[in-house]
Amino acid sequence: MSAALRSGGWPGSQWTDAEADPAATAALAAELRLAPAAARILVARGHAEPEEAAAFLRPLLKNCMLPDTLPGIARAATIVGEHVGRGEPIVVFGDFDADGMTAATILHTAILGIGGHASIFIPDRIHEGYGFTEAALDRCLREHPGARLIVTVDCGISHAPACDKAVAQGVEVIVTDHHEVGLAVPRSASALVNPCLPGTPEPLRHLCGAGVAFKLAHELVRRYLPPKEGSRFMHPLVALAAVGTIGDLVPLVGENRIIASRGLDIINSAPPSELVGLRALGSVAGLRGDLDSGSLAFVLVPRINAAGRVGNPRVALDLLAARDMATAVPLARRLGEFNNLRREEESAALRCAEAEVRASEGGPRSSIILYNESWHPGVIGLVASRLSNRNHLPSIVFTADDEPGFVRGSARCPEIPGLDLMQLLERCRELLENFGGHRAAAGLTLAEERLEAFRDRFASVCTEVERGLDMRPESRVEAWIEPAEANAALERDVARIGPFGTLNPQPLLGLRALALRRDPARFGRTTVNWRLEFEELPVPAVVFGRADMPFHAGDRLDAVFHFSRDNYGLPQFFVRDLRPAADPR
Repeated sequence: MSAALRSGGWPGSQWTDAEADPAATAALAAELRLAPAAARILVARGHAEPEEAAAFLRPLLKNCMLPDTLPGIARAATIVGEHVGRGEPIVVFGDFDADGMTAATILHTAILGIGGHASIFIPDRIHEGYGFTEAALDRCLREHPGARLIVTVDCGISHAPACDKAVAQGVEVIVTDHHEVGLAVPRSASALVNPCLPGTPEPLRHLCGAGVAFKLAHELVRRYLPPKEGSRFMHPLVALAAVGTIGDLVPLVGENRIIASRGLDIINSAPPSELVGLRALGSVAGLRGDLDSGSLAFVLVPRINAAGRVGNPRVALDLLAARDMATAVPLARRLGEFNNLRREEESAALRCAEAEVRASEGGPRSSIILYNESWHPGVIGLVASRLSNRNHLPSIVFTADDEPGFVRGSARCPEIPGLDLMQLLERCRELLENFGGHRAAAGLTLAEERLEAFRDRFASVCTEVERGLDMRPESRVEAWIEPAEANAALERDVARIGPFGTLNPQPLLGLRALALRRDPARFGRTTVNWRLEFEELPVPAVVFGRADMPFHAGDRLDAVFHFSRDNYGLPQFFVRDLRPAADPR
């Protein structure tokens, strides 16, 4: 039987070819001495001019905009300075994920550095919910009765009631956030800093919570520390901002690209006395060599997030602030234990969720909504993400809320043109208690008695919006190459386009009519990971997360892939998708 007849669910994505002007590609390759495929990627991404492309390939902190160009920063820095000058305690009110905790650490460090008195407060995910809630505010003020200023980071823009309550009790509030701005803006706040607000310059529009906190910290340091001292002081904060930026999956364009790139450089070149916590976390996790965006996103950040999901956020905060390995290593090990628990909780919930999805299969569906009161609130977002990725549908996973009679949910949505999760939820607003988030991820709560009505409304809205959309993910091939071009020189040039993430993804390359040397072989602890060997390639290729592998020795296949390294640092080809060769040669 031919490979074409056996291929079943392959290809699993929409294959499209990126457009790039051949003349501009050739000129850029010659001017910058790049491999032709790397030059084609740059041209396809809008970097055709040699001077602009050279600047893109070498992100520099000096090219960042001054912090007071972000609306609200100057006012916020003035208020913080006034409280520092009066010796009044300040509370940095954060969030329980990596973005929120790095943001809190950045601003807390800056306030201490200019002579202020500051503490960090992180809400309890289970009992107080996400963000600047009234329940979290009440505990915050009990624990910090002398606080006269609260500065939120990575939260607060959709929590006007808590802001009003704090101000009524004589506590000034500054809100710094990056989530989408709704109708209920906290107008009683003395300053609002959010790149989603009008007037934000384009390079700053995609900052995460840590990026916004970094800008405020930079403004404080500019004002209150001598220039040389301030420059040295900011370097470790760039690294923390990079962790939050990469971990929160915000677009790696504009200043986010500079923060991520320079932050990784600082992490990898820091002296032993700096960034001890991140170094300990990588060591305990078994990472070797320099960190890149992938090792941050998939190894370190999940461990930091696990503290807020199923453990104690204070462990992550203490790790980020650690000054020596004797302190940091036990904290890193504790985060590893939290991460193992998170995996167990997630796996159990995901097995149950997928069984429910299979049991409810009938006709076509436009969304997935599941509820189980026993699922841990810390993993429902991960389960929703898995369901959305595997089924290519908007997915919401609910569990019981701490407040009786209510349920809380975490929503995820495929990044398909024309599909915006916040717009979908906006059309269900009257059924929701509250909601907030981004185009592809959101949180929400509603009365349990309204859950079925919401399920029907959301499904109806999704059906209408998805009509005519191809819901399969896209594999955008930015350069088709010959096997001889898939070498170390091209890998090196492609790596310079990183760090990779949202809006600057790992470039996908295409290879045609590769011959399988032998049958694919499973590897690892699961049955869905495969190693492939092709006659034309010097190193193996790997495929992750596919139960079906219908190809056999001798089959000729087209492959979409990107360069990768295994756990030992050895090169491999990470295959995104396969199809029977259109031209088997």
